[in-house]
Amino acid sequence: MSGGAMDDGRLLVVCKDDSSLQVIDLETATTVGTVVASAPTPHEVVATSEGRLGYLPSYSDSPVGWPGTDGRRVDVIDLVTLRRVDQIDLPFASRPHQPGLLADGRLLVSAELDESVCVIDRGTHRIVARLPTGQIESHTFAVSADGGRIVTANVGAGSVSVIDVASRLLLGAVEVSEKVNRICLEPQGRLAYTADQSLPRIAVIDTELIELAAWIDLPSIGFGTAVTADGSHLVVALRSASEIAVIDRRSGEIVHRIPTPDHPQAIVLHPDGIRAYSACDADDCVVEVDVTTGRLLRLMATGRKPDGIAWSPTPPSARQAE
Repeated sequence: MSGGAMDDGRLLVVCKDDSSLQVIDLETATTVGTVVASAPTPHEVVATSEGRLGYLPSYSDSPVGWPGTDGRRVDVIDLVTLRRVDQIDLPFASRPHQPGLLADGRLLVSAELDESVCVIDRGTHRIVARLPTGQIESHTFAVSADGGRIVTANVGAGSVSVIDVASRLLLGAVEVSEKVNRICLEPQGRLAYTADQSLPRIAVIDTELIELAAWIDLPSIGFGTAVTADGSHLVVALRSASEIAVIDRRSGEIVHRIPTPDHPQAIVLHPDGIRAYSACDADDCVVEVDVTTGRLLRLMATGRKPDGIAWSPTPPSARQAE
C-alpha cells in the first residue's frame, strides 16, 4: 500500500462448518490468515476500532431454538498475528451468539439462553451487567451510535426488545410476527429494522414509542439488513431469492435488486458508503456489491458455510507487513 492511500480494510468471515475465522484483505481480495476457534461453531465476530483484536463467540452445533451444545466461550483473536491469544469463559451456558462493542470499549455478547445481552469488561473478562431482553432466542442485536440503546431480534418470540444501557432496564418488547431474524438501527438510532421470517416484509420499529411503526414489503423473505451511513437507503439480503435489495427509505421502493450466489446472510457496509458485503453460505463465498449503482463487484472464496462477517481496519503493523 502506498503512503497516504486509504486503507481498504479487511473482511472478517466466520465459517461455521470449519469453526474458524477467515481474514480477507480487501485491497487484494486475498485471505491473509485463518484462525480456528477453541470451541465448536462460532457464528459472528466483531473487531476493535483500530483492528487489533477480534472477539469470536462459540455458539452451538445446532441452529437457533434447536437442541444441541450450549456454548459459553468467547475467543480473543490477535488480528496482527492471526492467533488466538485469550478466551473469555462465561460462568453459565448461554449460547453466546453475536458480539459487539460499546463506545466506551466494553464488550457486548448476546446470551441467548439467559435472555440477556452481557456487558463484559475486556480487561478483567468479567461480566459487569446482564441487560435483560425478556424474550427467548435473543439472537442478534444492534447498538445506537451513542451506546445508549440496544435492540434485539428475538427469533422464536417473533419480537424486538428495546433496552436502555445506562439504567440496564428493558423498556419494552414489540411483537412483530411468528418469527424474526437479524436487526439494524438507522444512524439516528430511533428506527430499527428486522426481517419477518413468515412473510416477505421488513418491520420498522420506533424505539422511542416502543411500537411497530410500519412495514416495508419485499419480493421475498428478507434476512440481514443495514442502513447506509447517510440514512438514505436500507440494504436487505433476500436469502431465498439469492439477491441483495437496496431500498429507498423515504419511499419504501426498491431501487436495486442485485443477483448474488445462493443464500446471502448478514449485510455489512464498508465505511466508503458505496460497498456492501454478504456471506453466501450455500456457495462458500462473500459477495461485494455497489449499493449506489446496483452492481456486483467481486466474489471472494471462503471456507465452509460462511455466516457472520465484519469489516475491520487493517492494524498498522499488519498493514506494513502486507
